[in-house]
Amino acid sequence: MATFNEDTRVKIPATIQFMRIGYDYLSLKDIIIHHSTRIAVDVFKDSIEKINDVSLTGEKVVKLIEEIDALIRNNDMGKSFYKRLISPVDGELRLIDFDNIDNNSFGVVDELFFCPESKGSFRPDITILINGIPLAFLEVKKPNNEGGIQAEFKRMLNDRLSVPEFKKYINMLQIVSFSNNMEYEEDADEIISAEDIKAGSFYTTPNGNNTSFSYFREEQKYTGTYEDITTDTIAYVLKDNHYSPSVMETPEFQTNLDVNTPCNRFVTS
Repeated sequence: MATFNEDTRVKIPATIQFMRIGYDYLSLKDIIIHHSTRIAVDVFKDSIEKINDVSLTGEKVVKLIEEIDALIRNNDMGKSFYKRLISPVDGELRLIDFDNIDNNSFGVVDELFFCPESKGSFRPDITILINGIPLAFLEVKKPNNEGGIQAEFKRMLNDRLSVPEFKKYINMLQIVSFSNNMEYEEDADEIISAEDIKAGSFYTTPNGNNTSFSYFREEQKYTGTYEDITTDTIAYVLKDNHYSPSVMETPEFQTNLDVNTPCNRFVTS
């Protein structure tokens, strides 16, 4: 019997949507994750070499990751890391190629743990890696889930942003987003509090102090093209997330694969 739950209804279709717009799906079985920063070391090495046109020794890669680790540990709400990310000084290797965006590596990974487990480690549904660096994540909830999107926001504010051991990850993450695959139809100011959230898709740049969330409303439809994702690829993603490929045969899964679901439109934008 095919399973139909939050993963198969929202997370995996959203993962496929990322792939449709050019992201690579990365299995945790196939990448090496740095224990302290959660950077995908092998992806990071290849990407940094490519965008800087250099060849790096393993020692140099480790040193660069340790530099990032030191920056995100600063108690400055991520300012030092952000400055390093967008404005490297002479002699520093670029972490992102802003001149040729297609020169970068864009990947998504499902259920990447952020440590330490002793403090209630969290694992976002989908983490976005740019050149192997976790710079954003998307949490999803199925429609009408108990507590809904509001419960997820409160969990983020109270159980994650407030935990000192998590601060370095918050300093590294540039975008934190949530979606319960429902339209947000109520009138509201652009910036709203967690108490006002009922349904929809929302995003923020976290700071660990007074984080507010912006709600998503798409004013224009996407006019670009999508990559075709084969059934074999979808089956691989399902199996990698411990689901049977038979899920693909269900009408519910096919409905939620549609590029125009609220969550999938949010992913595209």
